[in-house]
Amino acid sequence: MNSKAICVYLDDSDKMEEEFSWLYKTWILNDLENDFDLVVFYNPSAEKRLEKFDGIVKYEMPYVRYSEKYKFLNSHYFCLPKYSKCLEKYEYILKTDCDVFLTHNIKNYIPSKFLVGQGGYYNTADKEALRAIQSIADLLGYSNGAGKFNACGASFFGKTNQVLQVVQLQAYLTERILDLFDSMSIKEVGTLHKGVSSMIAGEIVINSVFTHQHISLYVLDNKCWETATIGSDVIHIHAWHSRLKWSKHDYFDEKYKDWKVKKINIYDNAANYCHWIATSSIEEIRKNKNIWRKYVNKASK
Repeated sequence: MNSKAICVYLDDSDKMEEEFSWLYKTWILNDLENDFDLVVFYNPSAEKRLEKFDGIVKYEMPYVRYSEKYKFLNSHYFCLPKYSKCLEKYEYILKTDCDVFLTHNIKNYIPSKFLVGQGGYYNTADKEALRAIQSIADLLGYSNGAGKFNACGASFFGKTNQVLQVVQLQAYLTERILDLFDSMSIKEVGTLHKGVSSMIAGEIVINSVFTHQHISLYVLDNKCWETATIGSDVIHIHAWHSRLKWSKHDYFDEKYKDWKVKKINIYDNAANYCHWIATSSIEEIRKNKNIWRKYVNKASK
């Protein structure tokens, strides 16, 4: 057993299964099997979807609490005490989503602080959005719960007990924010709406729990675009909800059918890397990973 784990939740959908394959293929490509366990909590009806992913650790998890009406919550609920007992054996965990790509820089990586991803659910220069988040924090009883660290992302990486505590509180506050939206106690402000309740909750938690010396912001959830390079500080790339290339929406809409990434250009930018991973089979990755490693070595020089 490894001392670190990458943890996700898989629902029963074709799209989510393919997104998880991106994470899985980068776990294989970058030789992370002996560094991180890949732990998947899954909807019982999705069990057959996991049969082709050798080497992962699987735990069945039904819809619970608010997850029937807010589908993102099971990706937080697996950190609740009822389900997280199996995670306590790890020293560090990376809690993330299925639609991510790991890079070679995460191999042997041990966080010295609590790592937080970057989010895109509002513009951090938007004063109205900041005031709205602060007002939500006030309603929840977290008067100092917003404005210090803005637009936190979906992923956390740190000591297991810290990650579990943060995500447990995030899940609880998400439920309360959903109730506030349903009761019209809070209203939509720009891009802040019911659909990003868990992101709002995460930001309030991070602002309430951490000080600057204990946290590293925006290390995770790096952008997947052509303008983004895979520098030595990029360990984790997220498929952002945008139409900028590389866009998972355009990918699923088959707008990249004629785009082929040459092996020599795989690591030129994040878009090339993500598209190459998405369009390569698990078998190709496993068979040729030692050959392709020379391209990452070249890119790192």
